[in-house]
Amino acid sequence: MNESLLNALNNYAPSEESLEIAHNNPSLNLAGPTGAGKDTLAGYLAQIGNFSTVVSDTTRASRPGEVNGVDYHYITEEQAFENVTSGKYIEAEPVHQKYMYGTGIEAYERVAQAGRTPILVIDVKGMETLMRAIPNFETVLLLPPDFDTWQQRLDGRNAIPLEEKVRRLTTALDEIVKPVENPRFHPVVNTEVVDTAQVIISEEYKSAEYRERALRVAADLIERTKAFLSEHPAA
Repeated sequence: MNESLLNALNNYAPSEESLEIAHNNPSLNLAGPTGAGKDTLAGYLAQIGNFSTVVSDTTRASRPGEVNGVDYHYITEEQAFENVTSGKYIEAEPVHQKYMYGTGIEAYERVAQAGRTPILVIDVKGMETLMRAIPNFETVLLLPPDFDTWQQRLDGRNAIPLEEKVRRLTTALDEIVKPVENPRFHPVVNTEVVDTAQVIISEEYKSAEYRERALRVAADLIERTKAFLSEHPAA
């Protein structure tokens, strides 16, 4: 990522207009580590309920099978810089210090004006930005059911180099601890998409019993991830 874009992102603050739009049209918010199944779950929720995913902008390249305008709007760093400096995002963040992801105001409004509940699938930093700006803003933090299943999901995507895997898990570790640190992050264990969707729609995840179980899963993921990273410190 070029320095100009990174600086613009690090100093970005959403406009009052964009925050008002988000506040008046509450969204279902999904965050979580890579490989937790956020996009699959969001797609399923959009099929079975009155939800629509807000398609974010990103500067990363599309992956095999992804469609521009459906999965993301794939834009250049030059376009991203223009959008950021023009205040066109509700939130915009650098991810892995390599790519920009941003939630466009117009994309959010299109979903709201269609009478559907927007689904935000964004980085935890973006969620924290919105938490600071919008009263009662809360987020589902999606978790894989266990470390081994998670690794199978990650390894099954592509044959990623060990260095890249370590980078992703380092970022993921910062995300998994969020429900431990902040009660506005609700941990939800993604077992099977149908079951997980029901947990979210019914808001079962807001019960003390569910949260306690999910936090135990998070604690195990944190421990196993730390162990993996300690074994590969120079990858």
